[in-house]
Amino acid sequence: MAAVGTVTLALALYTIGTIQEQRSHRVTGGVRTFLTVGVFFDVTATILMIVASKSLTPTLHGVLGYSALALMVTDTVLLWRHALARGQAPVGRGLHVYSRVAYLYWVAAYFTGAALVMAERHAHA
Repeated sequence: MAAVGTVTLALALYTIGTIQEQRSHRVTGGVRTFLTVGVFFDVTATILMIVASKSLTPTLHGVLGYSALALMVTDTVLLWRHALARGQAPVGRGLHVYSRVAYLYWVAAYFTGAALVMAERHAHA
């Protein structure tokens, strides 16, 4: 259960940070903070899920989760690089679009993962 709360917190943080960047086209301190803390909670949730599963066998849920985490880590690193190199200059179109795609993929993975877990529990009930 701790993993569910932790990954949901990551969802909230990613949502706030991504919406801020998408609206302003800038990488503010708030954007960096929300995304960085989101990555921290996402990594924590991933570790908790691995421990709870007691298995390292790859699953669809795992592949979706790992790839979504990788996209968000990449997005966060790229946005930090932009901020360090250009300050609050507007984000270029490519990075702006990448941020949106990474976030939407992560959200899709979040809800797909939830659906897969619920289906699995229902099958074992």
